[in-house]
Amino acid sequence: EGFWSLLRSWLRPHRGISQEKLPLYLGFFQFVHNLRIRGKGLLKPLLQLLVV
Repeated sequence: EGFWSLLRSWLRPHRGISQEKLPLYLGFFQFVHNLRIRGKGLLKPLLQLLVV
């Protein structure tokens, strides 16, 4: 439930999101949420992917 309540409050300012753009918003929110949970452990692999 925590994830969905955070998502609702995050999407609230973006009223009127189209159905076709909703997956982009959800993907970005999921990325930010996972980054918060996993913290700096994701930074090194992400930078390695960007350098390659």
